[in-house]
Amino acid sequence: MSGPMAFRPDRRQALGLLLGAAATTAVTSTTGASAQDAPPDAARAVGVPRLGEELTPFGAVRAGNRTRAIPTWTGGLTEPPRGYVPGRPSPDPYIEDVRWFTVGAADVERYKLRLTAGQQALLAKFPESFELALFPCRRSAAAPQRIYDASLANADRAKLGENGLALRDAAVGMPFPIPANGVQAMWNHKLRWRGGSVSRTSLTVVQSGDGTRSQTKLREEFASPYAAGDMAAPPLLYRRTILEPKEQAGGSLIVQGTLDPVATRTRAWAREGERGRVTPAPGFAYDTPDPVTAGICTADMLDMFGGALDRFDYTLVTRREMYMPYNAHRLSNPNLTMRDILWPGHPNPQFLRYEMHRVWVVDARLKPNFQHALPDRTYYLDEDSWQILASEHYNGKGDLLRYAEAHPLPHWQVPALVPAVEFVFDLTADRYAARGLDNGLAPPVFGAPLQQEDFTPDALVRRGRRG
Repeated sequence: MSGPMAFRPDRRQALGLLLGAAATTAVTSTTGASAQDAPPDAARAVGVPRLGEELTPFGAVRAGNRTRAIPTWTGGLTEPPRGYVPGRPSPDPYIEDVRWFTVGAADVERYKLRLTAGQQALLAKFPESFELALFPCRRSAAAPQRIYDASLANADRAKLGENGLALRDAAVGMPFPIPANGVQAMWNHKLRWRGGSVSRTSLTVVQSGDGTRSQTKLREEFASPYAAGDMAAPPLLYRRTILEPKEQAGGSLIVQGTLDPVATRTRAWAREGERGRVTPAPGFAYDTPDPVTAGICTADMLDMFGGALDRFDYTLVTRREMYMPYNAHRLSNPNLTMRDILWPGHPNPQFLRYEMHRVWVVDARLKPNFQHALPDRTYYLDEDSWQILASEHYNGKGDLLRYAEAHPLPHWQVPALVPAVEFVFDLTADRYAARGLDNGLAPPVFGAPLQQEDFTPDALVRRGRRG
């Protein structure tokens, strides 16, 4: 997968900078938690921040930072924005925000500690056209009270099983609001609150540097029995169906997650076309190329990271302030066209919004005796929602081959913070994939009436017979 155009940062130096730079919050590693991020029993000590008080129910630092560039979290966006009209797209609640400043290729050294290696790679590759527009930080992530209550309860009971990967004794909320290691942090992302169930129609577009693009229209359905408190069912259920192009219409994929990736593998099934045969798809895992993205993404890059945890060692490196995509209302404007948003090489930066947010940094290294086309990875997880906002994917030589960003949108009526669009850049070529574009399409439906049987092979057979 590597090539002459692969970006090759010094990954060890980058991680060293993250560890060594002065951080406004404490550093945590796989060996244990810091005083600020101590286990619940230790958090009862005088002077240690407490979950649900100095720390939010999700374990984020409630207070702002010293420069006030990050404000205090006050509960997120839970009320309709000014000008909202029922039945119409929700307006941008931050439309009056003025651009704070812009980071261009010439500014990388000045802001290096705030930039991911992937952002630096894009700025270096497209110095004349790509930039990061920084806006005031709006901590809009929110969740229902029952999710907060369950997260507080999980802090006292959730644990990892005997294999160090299986999740035990957690339910409904964030499993590990005060994570002690990288595996716990990744479980937080996998089981984060995103609305319980959702159905949406969107486009996945592969944009090439020569201006050509191909697109696939999808119906995606997601349900979380875990968030509903049904611990007997698979924790996560995902289904996607191709609507266009016509020659592929009806092709479907179903994925059932697991809480124990060693004892019970993730299960998947696929169907080609409306009336094709339904077959198990165990190969849709790990580094299998995802055909919908023309192979730019691997199967475990679905949902930024949607794979099993068993092939990598995860280290919780630090929590720090970085420039992250957030509040993607500009990008989700229903009046924008694909031509407006997608430029050759990268999306139009005019519609991208970046803010300073605190993120957890997780380093992933492939375990011995396993194979993966992208064996080294770095993930950046939003402290307010546990959504992975950015990820870097390296080959074994240290070449940065793929860089992904999730541009999230707060849905105040749920409430939940959910990616509007994911961009995945192939840094070895002038092409990228954009997943989740729904400009001009119907908005996602949260609380969709989806049942576990809708995510089974029999459901694919029944729907195929209906044509």
